[in-house]
Amino acid sequence: MTQILSWSFNAGAPSGVGVNTSGSASVDAVTSAAITLDANMQAPEDLALQIDDVGKVAFLVLTSSLTGSEVEVKADGAAVTRLGGPLVLFGDAVKLFAGNLGKLSIQNKSADKKAEIAILLGLRLI
Repeated sequence: MTQILSWSFNAGAPSGVGVNTSGSASVDAVTSAAITLDANMQAPEDLALQIDDVGKVAFLVLTSSLTGSEVEVKADGAAVTRLGGPLVLFGDAVKLFAGNLGKLSIQNKSADKKAEIAILLGLRLI
């Protein structure tokens, strides 16, 4: 059954320059996950997302409660991405982040703060 996943985004500077946009994506499935990462992790934690075909990912959002680049994410042998803010990707842009989302490695390098991580995925099953 098709579902509508709604989104909105706004960002701006004091000078008045900014972006304010919203929309929706038609998806077959919506899934989410949340995890708390301890401070000062010595090694990444592997999350089993079990999504081998990123071509079926219509929407991916990854957020962290820490926005100072302390949280690092790595998918599918790609380069490490530091989360300085939310990671929001649509359609083919997901392929720029990962060729495979079977496993996502994530690490909190903050010396003293836990990180609350949230993941939201919109998938096309066909």
